[in-house]
Amino acid sequence: MIGTKILASVLALGVIGGGAVGTNLVKPAAAVSQQEKAKEEKQDPNEQAKLQKEAAITKEQATNTVLQKYTDGTVKEVELEDEDGTVVYGVHVTAKDGKSYDVKVDAKTGKVTKSEDDSKDEQDNGKENEND
Repeated sequence: MIGTKILASVLALGVIGGGAVGTNLVKPAAAVSQQEKAKEEKQDPNEQAKLQKEAAITKEQATNTVLQKYTDGTVKEVELEDEDGTVVYGVHVTAKDGKSYDVKVDAKTGKVTKSEDDSKDEQDNGKENEND
C-alpha cells in the first residue's frame, strides 16, 4: 500500500516534470524562423568574394540608386547577396515617412529589381520581443 502511494507520487512527478522540461524544449515558430534567418544572413567570406567578382557596380552605386528612389531616406545596411542565381545588393532603407524597405539592386545592371515594405515585419518582431 505504501509502495503504491510512492509509485503514484513518483509517476505524477515524472509526468509534471517531463511536461515542464518538454515545454522548455519547444520553441515558438517565430524564434526558430529568426534563428534560421540569422544563419542565412551570415555569409562566409568566400561567398562574399565570389559575389563581389560578379558585381559590376559598387556598394556606393547601389546605395545611390536606392536613395534616388527613396529621397531623404536613410540607408541602414547594404550587403551583397545571391537571390535566385542573380547577384544583388540588398539595401535596407528607412524612408522619410518612417517605413522600412528591403530593396534589391541588380549588381550587374544597377537597376532596382524588387522593393519590399519591411515595416510590418519589424512591427511584428517588436511585438514578439515585448512578450518575451
